[in-house]
Amino acid sequence: WCGGRVATDAELPHCYQGTSWRGVTLDEFAACPHNLAANRQTRMMSDLALVGCYNTSYMSASERNRVMLASAKRNLAAMAFFALTEYQKMGQYVFEETFNLRFAVPFEQHNSTLSGMTLSKLRPDQIDTIKRLNALDIELYEFAQELMNKRFEKLRSRDAQFAERFAHLGEL
Repeated sequence: WCGGRVATDAELPHCYQGTSWRGVTLDEFAACPHNLAANRQTRMMSDLALVGCYNTSYMSASERNRVMLASAKRNLAAMAFFALTEYQKMGQYVFEETFNLRFAVPFEQHNSTLSGMTLSKLRPDQIDTIKRLNALDIELYEFAQELMNKRFEKLRSRDAQFAERFAHLGEL
């Protein structure tokens, strides 16, 4: 959905035969030039109208990427709150301080993910392909880490009871 309409099949052709991705290999999945999984976070957080929605002839790929990434960063910075899953405790603190709300239980940190288990099964060339296809998302993630850390440090520096509060997150 962009610019008040759904993308056409010509703008977003299917990358597979049939009704789903079932049976498509990772290499086939990654090779599809119309695969919406590539740089998904950047695309979802950017204003696609700035790049002509799904009309790839609207501007060059490099300009499109630059505009989408800048838009995604702007939109992320404009959000009152966001967090990253690998920093649950920090995210809880930032949320509570930003909105002056308290959770009755602490956020849980899980250090393993399904993607982490899958990563060990990939070939080096597949990992390189995934990184290349998601270069914008990687840059957006690095920006998000920096922004989250800045927000955390700003809140922490203003909190005279930081050590006590942080040690007892999730306790009312």
